[in-house]
Amino acid sequence: MKKVLFIGSILLLSVTTFAQKKKTPKKGNTKTTVALDSTNLLNVNPLKPSQSQSEDYITASLISKDLSSNKNGQKQYYDSYKITLHAGEEMIIEHQSSDFRVMLGLKSPNKSVNTEFSYDANPFSGNSFNKFHFTAPTTGTYTLLATSMDAGQVGRYSIRKTIYAPNALESKVDATLSKNFKALLTSKKVKFKDILGEKIKVARKEKAMDKATGQDKYNTKAELISGKSGIVVLENEGMNASYKSILWESENEEEIKSQFQQLVKQFQILTRSWLEQPSTDLSYSASTDQDIVSLSISTTEDKKKKKKLYQLNFSLN
Repeated sequence: MKKVLFIGSILLLSVTTFAQKKKTPKKGNTKTTVALDSTNLLNVNPLKPSQSQSEDYITASLISKDLSSNKNGQKQYYDSYKITLHAGEEMIIEHQSSDFRVMLGLKSPNKSVNTEFSYDANPFSGNSFNKFHFTAPTTGTYTLLATSMDAGQVGRYSIRKTIYAPNALESKVDATLSKNFKALLTSKKVKFKDILGEKIKVARKEKAMDKATGQDKYNTKAELISGKSGIVVLENEGMNASYKSILWESENEEEIKSQFQQLVKQFQILTRSWLEQPSTDLSYSASTDQDIVSLSISTTEDKKKKKKLYQLNFSLN
């Protein structure tokens, strides 16, 4: 999944075909049914002043009679949807298809502003998913373009649109966790030099390995979770730096997995504008061009107790 800005929109080049999908009334219905313009299907539930969030969900299809543009000599089909947003509101779009790689374009109310794009950059393997986060800079009606990453593709897709009131998402995250994570991000800009403690002494065998990789480790009192400090690892003569911490350790695998799942939900909010990597029930990661955050579950052995220990690890690179 990837989000980028394009000066020239591939979807705004030359519209060649138009087919507006509408809901049609059933025959024999005595009541008059007003067909809903499909461009408003994602605008049924705009956020009301009394709400903290609202949601719309649709399933639809790209077909050969849809709007299309020209991409390398082939037609690229897309559907267009209107979405009303107010300044400061946050929107998350989840776009999924089992028929093609998904791609979105978002046009602002101000036509002179460039269209923003978000797409699944992974090779198509039978299912494509992309999550797009957007904070509205201005109030107005935005236009969402749902299409395929590759030209000539048709098939079914789904879109879930959730709008959050300003600060509503952030309020779902533990305040201390949010504060500590943001502090680590700030510290990383100076390669964690402001939180370095004493250099960690290592065994001769490990020292030789660290020397071969150009790696030095330092203690630090900086915490992500209260009571769980970490270490800073410097590599390539300090050119690369990472913060690592063991957040929880237990003999109970289910306990660690539960802590992991709860933390992932919070990091999905903290890193909602980042690129989320494919994850499993044992690992999660998200990245920007400068930062990578990872959560993972690993196992180790307590030699004294002769028992397996499960660890929940955090790293910021």
